[in-house]
Amino acid sequence: MRTVKVFGVIVLLISLMSCQTGKNREFNPDQIDDFWQSGQTLPEEAARMFPLPEQPVVDDTGINVLLDLAHQCSFEMMWRLPASLMEQGFRVATSQATLHNVLDPDGYSRVRIQTDTVNDIYPFAWHPNFEYNVVITQQSDMNAQPYMEEEVEALKEFVKEGGGLVILAGHQGSEGVDSWSMNNLTGAFGAEITSQRTTLQDVSFMVVSGDENWTVLEEGDQGDPVQIKARFGEGHVVVSGNTTLRSNKQRDDDENISHALIGDLIEMVSTGKPPEGGPARLPMTHAGGGGIYPELEQQMGDIVLYYAENQIPKLLQTVEEDIPHALELVEGWLPSKPTLEPMYLILSAGGGGGWAVNAYSPKENGIISLDPFGILSIFAHELAHTMHGPPNEKNEAAGITPYPFDNRGEAHAGWFQGKIDAIYDESRRSSANRNANSFFDFDPDGNGLDLAGDFREEEGYGRGHEWTKSWYIWQKLDDRYGPAWYPRWRWVQHTRWKDDPQRRLSWEEMVEDMSIAVGEDLFPFFLKLGTTLELDRLESTQFMGETMALEIAPLDLSPAGPVNTDPIGDYTQPLR
Repeated sequence: MRTVKVFGVIVLLISLMSCQTGKNREFNPDQIDDFWQSGQTLPEEAARMFPLPEQPVVDDTGINVLLDLAHQCSFEMMWRLPASLMEQGFRVATSQATLHNVLDPDGYSRVRIQTDTVNDIYPFAWHPNFEYNVVITQQSDMNAQPYMEEEVEALKEFVKEGGGLVILAGHQGSEGVDSWSMNNLTGAFGAEITSQRTTLQDVSFMVVSGDENWTVLEEGDQGDPVQIKARFGEGHVVVSGNTTLRSNKQRDDDENISHALIGDLIEMVSTGKPPEGGPARLPMTHAGGGGIYPELEQQMGDIVLYYAENQIPKLLQTVEEDIPHALELVEGWLPSKPTLEPMYLILSAGGGGGWAVNAYSPKENGIISLDPFGILSIFAHELAHTMHGPPNEKNEAAGITPYPFDNRGEAHAGWFQGKIDAIYDESRRSSANRNANSFFDFDPDGNGLDLAGDFREEEGYGRGHEWTKSWYIWQKLDDRYGPAWYPRWRWVQHTRWKDDPQRRLSWEEMVEDMSIAVGEDLFPFFLKLGTTLELDRLESTQFMGETMALEIAPLDLSPAGPVNTDPIGDYTQPLR
């Protein structure tokens, strides 16, 4: 099991104790690095040292808008709508934190702050919650994360005190609407999303209704209400039966008109209290998920997972039980030293996507999934991206292997992802890892795709085929030598090239490393696979001062066997 750097934890504890003694504590760059490199969120003192930049709002109205992503995270709401609303004069913060946490006047929001402009460092920090004039929430998947009672109460209080609330409901079916948690939210204000549907200029809308306090803003083609408004305390609420507000007549400029309509609703419900005004320093998404991240966290080795309090039970079980088990398994198959920089995973609301941030540090990967198995699979993939394998005697990784066998690349990450897939999905255990035998579908003779050559689309080998062939090779090695060959290969590599750690290995050097690891000559096998190599036989070589005589590995191009998830044993000892 890898552990977080001890030095970083010691600095963290000292810093936390110091923070309690005064609100004006300042952090030097080393202390900031120790916080985020140990997986911690910086305290508010650091956020004050590095104020958020002002948003590029055009003709600023002073109205602060919160776009709620904690009940369904969509790229439309996360990235496209904020930029459009800023052009209409609104300041916008997207949030994946539960509403009662982000609306708590005494609470804190987890945001990114820029602490190093030279190296593009944006660590996570706790920032005092922001004040908002309007909250917009939307959901189209009834299975997505629910509206907690605490969230409903927080929204009621927010509106009573003058805030505006826009509720966009867009479920495509009609069944299950009565038990939809969004109806718990609308019901708190005397409104309902019904199971009826209608059209507005041939676009489907859900029919909405309200008590005597509600007025109809928009009717469908048959006269049914599809958008209603009411006053609640000092504030206002709008409920719409469509998440985008689009209609067919708008299709020439669909997105922009849809955003303008949402802008009209913001103005309509924002009259209950004065604009917040002041500098427009609200968190922005940059090139990642943001702007406000989930409030809960779990740290596992070099992985830090953020998730919101409203996660559904089966996903909470995945976070609390299955992911730690998957971590233990992957670390057992590939012992590795901790990385300098942790990987941050964002478990988001809803399903059907994700994102990755690699342009600045720390790295971030978003997972938008309602499938526990899918979350585990992605977790294993991203975890493997952080793992070099066993270090050398200098406690370092050394040597850079060529693509697609690159040190922590896609094939590498997919290989261990496939082993976790097989553990949690019985149907995958009997086939080769990552369905590696499917490479014969595009390379029937097994020697058409030259991994050391130039495999281009025009040659018939699309992106991803090289990974499938890599997995086939590795599965054949698993079949003969067991799963210890892979960590032993990386340990041999890191040991052989310890004096030249940045060396970019040739294919010949890499295959020699692999041959040393398995104790047999792999060059003939790679030649059978159609790999361009300058050496066709490695009769002997040296490793750690000893000469090794190598017999030819008796490997053919027959289909590979099932996934091997056995323990690896001692990878420092010869395999045969």
